[in-house]
Amino acid sequence: MKIKNDLDKKVREELFRLTLSRGAVFLNKFAEIDHPKFFVVAGLSQDKIYTCSFYINSNIHPALTKKQELLNLQVPIKADKYSFLTHTSFVCCSTVLPVKTTNIHSWIINNTCSYKGQLDKDDLANVTSAIINSGLLTDEEIELYFNEE
Repeated sequence: MKIKNDLDKKVREELFRLTLSRGAVFLNKFAEIDHPKFFVVAGLSQDKIYTCSFYINSNIHPALTKKQELLNLQVPIKADKYSFLTHTSFVCCSTVLPVKTTNIHSWIINNTCSYKGQLDKDDLANVTSAIINSGLLTDEEIELYFNEE
């Protein structure tokens, strides 16, 4: 029976990997953060093994208001568009969160993470543009995560 369970686990991981898409929003309990935190998968490698993800914050940290280049990387998303938000929040494109899809799947299996929704086309385009134009990613990373082929 163990072989069947291992096979089922691999099949579930593969299905999750294949169905994961850019713009997917999750809520996860990260070990280094004292509360559950939303994050969005903004970019995906072509094989869907690696993600380029970003936290979603409730507010812009006051320290960022004096740094225009970082302030420009706080992309607003409005609560009236997303049932998982209670107020306008901000995708923090100034801090890259690289995550393997297997990690997201493991978090879901361990009940620390749950899928919450999908950014709409316009918000995903704004986030993607902010990230690509930020200078934070190398050309290779942009090619890895945002190649549309």
